[in-house]
Amino acid sequence: MLLKKQTVWLLTMLSLIIVLSVYYITSPEQSPTDLAFEQEEKASKDKAKETSGDTTVQQVDSDEMFTALRLEIQDKRAKMAEKYNEVLASTSVAAEVQSQALDQLTALQELAMKEDTVETLVKGMGYEDVLVNTMEEEVQIIVKVDEELSKKEANEIMRKAQKQLGDKQVAVSYQAAK
Repeated sequence: MLLKKQTVWLLTMLSLIIVLSVYYITSPEQSPTDLAFEQEEKASKDKAKETSGDTTVQQVDSDEMFTALRLEIQDKRAKMAEKYNEVLASTSVAAEVQSQALDQLTALQELAMKEDTVETLVKGMGYEDVLVNTMEEEVQIIVKVDEELSKKEANEIMRKAQKQLGDKQVAVSYQAAK
């Protein structure tokens, strides 16, 4: 039975890698360098911030940043999933280690589904695009808005995120739609 589960996980991860590869190849050519990304990140941090409790509101400049961040998150998760699948597929690894790898892989997939749910809920509030990224105990949410994001809207987004993802610190940023 374990071999069948391993096969299913392996096929799932391979199909995910194929889908991401096709998406990357067919997407419009965008080649953000790490240096450019760091400069954009530094510029966005230098902008004025409004802080209310656990919520941080700041303006993000680039449309390409949405795509670059989304791809970066997907790549990191695909690499982690691949690592877990290698442990699951290995016959020389103890069953306990394989069980832990399977648990971590399942947790990774559940986290991705929860982030998708938060994105859908926030888009349902009338926003053009949303990006949710969970890092350890912090959740970063970037929302594309027509104008400035108010503290009230940011707090509402924060509550929705905490309801879905648990009691984590939430940072809400916004990007002006062009």
